[in-house]
Amino acid sequence: MTNIYEKPSESLTKIPAFFRSQSMDKEHFEEFLRAHEKRIYRYLLGIAKNEQDAMDLVQLTFISVYEKFETIREKTALAYVYRVAHNKAMTFLKQKSRYVDIDPTVMAQITKAPQEEEKADYSQLHEEIANLPPRLASVIHLQYYEKMSYKEMAESLGISVKAVESLLVRAKRILRKKVLQEKN
Repeated sequence: MTNIYEKPSESLTKIPAFFRSQSMDKEHFEEFLRAHEKRIYRYLLGIAKNEQDAMDLVQLTFISVYEKFETIREKTALAYVYRVAHNKAMTFLKQKSRYVDIDPTVMAQITKAPQEEEKADYSQLHEEIANLPPRLASVIHLQYYEKMSYKEMAESLGISVKAVESLLVRAKRILRKKVLQEKN
């Protein structure tokens, strides 16, 4: 395999015949492919970090480019190919991130040992919310217990959305300070 990190040869920097013509037709696709596949491969290898994945992505990229080749403007052809390659790589990485490689023996151990989870004790937090000034307690209640949006809270309290935001920030700051004080 050739070194993919080498600089493009001088032949790659010359303007190929398909760029000199006015239209980009599919007859010139193979020439375009040969001229740019290594640089697209290097770009995708940098993103995918895996040679096989990069090769697959190059193939997907050039299939997509081939389908639209006649509509691509010559001046923006290479930029278009890079954009397609980038989009294919991002889609690939997004799909790949949905799967987790875990040893099956680890999964068996996880399912064998179900442990009772300790329920968090929120009594102190409820007590501190009750000790808040009424306006601050009401915005906390509306947001966390009633699941209202800022706009809905503003309408129900007859105040602006900015005022709701301000009240929530103050209430959370006070609660954080009191809860942390109690723990120390």
